[in-house]
Amino acid sequence: MPLPYLTKTDFKNAFECSTKLYYRKNSYPTTLEENDYMKFLSGSGFMIEFIAKAQFPGGHDLTQEIHPQFAFDRTKELLLADENAVLFEAAALTGKYYARIDILRREGKTLHLIEVKSSSLRGNDEDEDDAKFLKKNGEVAAKWKPYLIDVAYQRHVLALAFPEFDVKPWLWIVNKEQPVRECETRGLFHIEPCKTDPKARPEIRYSGNPHDLQGTTLLAHCDVGRETDLLMNDVIHRAHELAAMLDVHGRMQRPSTSIADVYNTCRKCEYRFPVGKEKKPHGFAECWGDLAAARPHILDLHRVGQIGSAKFDDPVPVLLSKRQGSLLDLREDQLGAPGAYINRRRLQWENSANDGKEHLPEALRQELADYRVSPGYPFHFVDFEACDVVLPHHAGLGPYERVAFQWSCHTLDEKGELNHREWLNTERQFPNFKFANELRGCLGEAGTVFVWSPYEQTTLRMILEQIDAWITTAPEDALLASGFQSLEVLRDLADWIDRLLGPPDAKGKRAHSPRIRDLHKLVLQHYFHPLMLGRTSIKVVLPAVWNQSQTLRSHPWFEEYHQTDDSGALLDPYKTLGPLPLGDEEDDEDVVREGTGAIRIYQELIFWEGSDEQYRKNRETLLKQYCKLDTAAMVMIWAHWTGHTEAANQQINP
Repeated sequence: MPLPYLTKTDFKNAFECSTKLYYRKNSYPTTLEENDYMKFLSGSGFMIEFIAKAQFPGGHDLTQEIHPQFAFDRTKELLLADENAVLFEAAALTGKYYARIDILRREGKTLHLIEVKSSSLRGNDEDEDDAKFLKKNGEVAAKWKPYLIDVAYQRHVLALAFPEFDVKPWLWIVNKEQPVRECETRGLFHIEPCKTDPKARPEIRYSGNPHDLQGTTLLAHCDVGRETDLLMNDVIHRAHELAAMLDVHGRMQRPSTSIADVYNTCRKCEYRFPVGKEKKPHGFAECWGDLAAARPHILDLHRVGQIGSAKFDDPVPVLLSKRQGSLLDLREDQLGAPGAYINRRRLQWENSANDGKEHLPEALRQELADYRVSPGYPFHFVDFEACDVVLPHHAGLGPYERVAFQWSCHTLDEKGELNHREWLNTERQFPNFKFANELRGCLGEAGTVFVWSPYEQTTLRMILEQIDAWITTAPEDALLASGFQSLEVLRDLADWIDRLLGPPDAKGKRAHSPRIRDLHKLVLQHYFHPLMLGRTSIKVVLPAVWNQSQTLRSHPWFEEYHQTDDSGALLDPYKTLGPLPLGDEEDDEDVVREGTGAIRIYQELIFWEGSDEQYRKNRETLLKQYCKLDTAAMVMIWAHWTGHTEAANQQINP
């Protein structure tokens, strides 16, 4: 039975859409239950929360007090007994409002409400004006609004529950410019999911000395009194509306929300499942009715939420109010204001009628043909895997500072021979300089380097900055990490990265490499397939190309990925990557098919403490086969675009 209260999680989720509260209280299935990225983020949050709570070694932990009334009674008892009390997961309960508070500290007649988040702030500017959370016009910045709404709701409930106290709200967030100490590195934290309830709070085990965490500079303590003041009227009004929908049993009537008013929220709604993967009951289908089945769907239009602007009226609400739900129901002049987005939308709109068709223009083929001359052969198709985790694996790095641990490269020479090389770090030592040096041995000084998105350039730029910084501040550590005998060799590596990236522009960006070419840009400018819908990631372009081209599937380079399921349906190449056992339990196996999974398996690999070496090797295999497919995918897409596989098949079967 659902709680008869409006919890802070209820409030956050339903702030923009009342129907989400109905779905939450009725336990509708959500995509978040299977979202590895969200689970990864929540683990980061729990580790930061552990560090925050370590600042109060005498704090009372109420985490295990599950019952709302009992938790509130215990909170009152502890607060009233000690004017310096500190409570973890304190409870505030009044009427239908209920909130659990990360850290609650009493200081005389003041209650300090501390919300801890793993989101980051650059610079230790907690004493500056609140410009970090506010826009120039004085409104709360969009990035921070969800967090501040959360704090404002807790502040409201706490003030009602304890009217005799003043409430001072704080947001403790990560300071990216403060390097982590050894005691704060990722390897000391172990996340143990609850075995009986996967949705329950996991247990954080810390293998270091918690006393060492005290006095951390990792967290910026931000007074958010003014920001929550700005939001408070809206928060109180919305909380009253939502609470009024609940009866004494936590049940509610389904609200009559107009999808025309909230459609932008629907795009990424956790109750919307992809076509063919729907679960029942399906919240999105209930909201949208027969419009949920519209094809091609309006929500799949490229960046549909950004059609409307100050200079262009959003046509989608009017469309939905007429009970039309296909992107083809828009006119061409309704696709948005001039700019890059409208060009992509137009490409999708023009090629989506009658189940859609592939758009592969000669301009795309010609641009790829030009690369044969400049930058020229060999063609290197490159992909990186890296960690941007809140707690780095290595002391001295800043939170979220990138650690590059793997690369894959398929190289096609002028004779038509394709070879694959790869590198994976398996040691706990900081790997970035070795990563770059091994990459230099693969890419050399000549040829075209194909990537998918600016991620690789950004990673190399960060490594270049790290080399400069380490040579200046920690030359001995720089040599140790690189394995080089002299700093001159490391500087030479930096020079190679500099040449590969090309000179910085006036804003310090390196967007004009003499050798690097971004295939994703070519997708945005030229290519469309109806299976891609409004997306352009390699994970959607590859299946589209794979389904389109029989010659691609029959090419010897890619035959290992040509597989079907039990019904005979063609598999997406990423679905052909099979799981491997990672432990002794029967169900302890995993597979890597996306970047978050790669980071998770890499962390397990470098902190491996098991006795069975095969399980360690299996983790290496999972990482290698995934990264290899990422670069093979680029070769497949390039081959399809250029007609390479068709030409190769004609040579084999003249």
